[in-house]
Amino acid sequence: MIAAPALPNRREWIFAAKTFAASMIALYIALRSGLPRPYWAMATVFIVANPLAGATRSKALYRALGTVAGAAAAVFFTPLFVDRPLLLSAVVAIWTGGLLFVSFLDRTPRAYMFMLSGYTLPLIALPTVGDPATVFDVATARSQEIILGITCTGLVSALILPQSLGPVVAGRVGGWLDDARGWIASVLSGKGAGPLSEAMRLAPDVRAVDQLIAQLRYDPEMAGVVRNARLLRGRLVMLPALLSSLADRLAAIRDDRGRLPPEIAVFVWEVEAWVASAGDTHRSGSRRLALRIGELRDSTSGDGWHDLLVESALARLADLIDLWSDCVTLKEEIGRGRKARRNPPLRLANAAAQVPHHDYGMMAFAAATAILGTFAACLVWIYSGWAQGSGFVLLAAVAGSFFAASDDPLPALRQMILVTICGCIVAGIYVYGVLPHVTTFAGLVAVFAPVYLALPILIARPKTTFVGLLLAVNSATLMTLQEVYTADFAQFVNGAVAAVFGAVFTLVWMILTRPFGAALAARRLEAQGWRELSAIAAGRRGIAPADFSGRTFDRLGQLAPRLGAAAGEKTAALFQEMRVGLNLLDLVGERPKLGAEVEAAVSAVLSLLGRHYAEMGEGQKGEPGAALRDGIDAALAAGLAETRTTPSQRPVQALVGLRLALFPHDPPPRLPASEPAPFAFAVAAE
Repeated sequence: MIAAPALPNRREWIFAAKTFAASMIALYIALRSGLPRPYWAMATVFIVANPLAGATRSKALYRALGTVAGAAAAVFFTPLFVDRPLLLSAVVAIWTGGLLFVSFLDRTPRAYMFMLSGYTLPLIALPTVGDPATVFDVATARSQEIILGITCTGLVSALILPQSLGPVVAGRVGGWLDDARGWIASVLSGKGAGPLSEAMRLAPDVRAVDQLIAQLRYDPEMAGVVRNARLLRGRLVMLPALLSSLADRLAAIRDDRGRLPPEIAVFVWEVEAWVASAGDTHRSGSRRLALRIGELRDSTSGDGWHDLLVESALARLADLIDLWSDCVTLKEEIGRGRKARRNPPLRLANAAAQVPHHDYGMMAFAAATAILGTFAACLVWIYSGWAQGSGFVLLAAVAGSFFAASDDPLPALRQMILVTICGCIVAGIYVYGVLPHVTTFAGLVAVFAPVYLALPILIARPKTTFVGLLLAVNSATLMTLQEVYTADFAQFVNGAVAAVFGAVFTLVWMILTRPFGAALAARRLEAQGWRELSAIAAGRRGIAPADFSGRTFDRLGQLAPRLGAAAGEKTAALFQEMRVGLNLLDLVGERPKLGAEVEAAVSAVLSLLGRHYAEMGEGQKGEPGAALRDGIDAALAAGLAETRTTPSQRPVQALVGLRLALFPHDPPPRLPASEPAPFAFAVAAE
């Protein structure tokens, strides 16, 4: 049974009223100014409007810049190639798809500028091919109409009950930390890393909040919130892999009845209680727990595999305390809003960086699909002799650009066709049933209110944004409002048919060119991760751990929605690869400092690991072999012997991490007894 949509709340009504008011102001000014297409000023308001002030400002800025760039390109290219339609079609297609590819590279609101600039060229150039002398006038008028709509939207948004992005970011951060508390409690209470499958939800969430943070930059009073949100993001990205690593270590040091050593058990309980605490209790508890870790470390004998695991578990607990302490501090600062400090005291230095992972092959394929699709639409227009078919090409270019990066665009395109038909019906009712009876602008506002007050409510809701936006823009532009009422039935039908056929053409084109869905993209992302690990092991890629963590997590964020039902099953493997990579970076970085015997053993391990992941990247999936396990054990033995005379155990701990990540169920290695060695609690390789 389908649930009825919720009634609009106060915030949605305010947004609807502001958007409608801005659209009517823009339409009025455009009509009075004699602009040739005043309806574009009205439509632009619905395109740019957002319930949040920062998002409105960013979209307005980049829509203005994209429009001007696309208009300038139209003025330049149209006179050059107007007498060579095939060449002009190729230029239009390459411009549209080329800028679409550039937009894929940019994860900020600035990407909208590149995409918009891409399809603004056909929007202006194609309708003027019959009279190229008018292209400059059309480009100028188009820019004026767009900028007028943007200006009206921005002024109304800023002056009338502006809504800041700050509370939205703070609310999302609060949800993150609530989930993280549950993950931490599950690991510390002995439930293992199983519940961490839920952490896959964090990856898409982080990408969404990255967009919010980027838009928050346009709220000038929120600079402190922006910085703190980015710092918090870097720490939360590290959390799932850290908890996965900690779960392995705690499981390894439990006895046959599942019990931790008594002192460790008490300490783990104290950490769990501290994570659940707040306020002064939380702040004082972090200092006490740090001192307690030092005491536990001093009591460790340092002999054998078990004590290495205990020391490693204590290191992970130390990292967790530092990370969680920072998370709570940063959440408090974000909650302070405009009063947030830009440099609060933090304990963790090695958080993940915001580094995107790009699958250039898939991005190039998506852009090429858009280029060929736009060019094919131009050919249909040219050889059909459709005099007013430029709108068909434009809709095909716009739809192709919006859905080029989607693994399965067909459901959205089918919805687009239905919504476009509805928009044509709404426009037809107004043009032939309502507007002939309207004689004043006040009357126009009155008859528009029932529809154009309701559509912003759909735009404000994430699940219906696309429907509301398409209905508003299509119906407004198809009415072709002018200062004096005119109704050209042939022009109206041509515009409606072009809009619907443009969407239908894109649907057919996507069916022909995108038969593989999400499976191919998922396989490519997995293989790219394995090849990166192989390159690190071979020393071909010098990567900072923070950059590797950020890029790997971003790759997980792209994989999660594509794995579907298999996401939960693959979570452990995905986090394992992140842990392996960080340990590899530690080994590669420390290798020049090692003695000859240890360096040779570590080099052998790196070589075997590089070969293993290279084979996986080539499609030869398999478990790491006994030779790799024995190589890690030999390197551990050599490393333990060397640490008796050197103060650093970082290579040893990296090898322990690799042994646990790759061979969690194998018997423990046989290691020579060693004396206690100083233990470094730097942010670990896992």
